[in-house]
Amino acid sequence: MNWNLDTYELALHLCGMDPDNDVDFENEEKVDEILYEKYGIEDTEGLDKLIKDLAKLIDIGKSPLTEKRYKGFTNEVSLLYKIEV
Repeated sequence: MNWNLDTYELALHLCGMDPDNDVDFENEEKVDEILYEKYGIEDTEGLDKLIKDLAKLIDIGKSPLTEKRYKGFTNEVSLLYKIEV
């Protein structure tokens, strides 16, 4: 187990499981199975690594042309992936 509690609780949420339910919380194998089925991520440790890499790229910006606000992932030069806020 090489992940943090916040990642595991997020994984439970993504898997449709309840982090406040002891049976769901203790079923790490089921969480890993669902993560793989839904996202192709093998386990919670893999999700933790992905979250840590993506969190560094999170940004919010405004288009100078449309004035619309976006959130997404940036490489400090441009938004690599964005959705409107």
